[in-house]
Amino acid sequence: MAMSRSEGIARLLLKSSRYRAKRGGLRHTLTLADIVVPTHCPVLGLRLRPSISGRAAPNSPSLDRINPRRGYVPGNVIVVSWRANELKKNASLAEMEAVCGFYQQLIA
Repeated sequence: MAMSRSEGIARLLLKSSRYRAKRGGLRHTLTLADIVVPTHCPVLGLRLRPSISGRAAPNSPSLDRINPRRGYVPGNVIVVSWRANELKKNASLAEMEAVCGFYQQLIA
């Protein structure tokens, strides 16, 4: 039986998360069943498509750790677009809210 597109993506995300966890000294207890790949980014609504060039594109699937300190554990990861994950990468929730609030005031 052929592997589904989402299963193939999940396998790749699992493999790369193991590598990042080992490199960063993070806990990793994920299994393939813990990685759910949606058709669209739940944050930005982009249709998720794996990159064919090997480099991440804005709509490439990306495994996000909800709480970075907890590592790659069940319940702490979600698949989003690379763009959404990159936006969140270095910002705290308070910083993201400040940016949103600032631009909302400018637009209003």
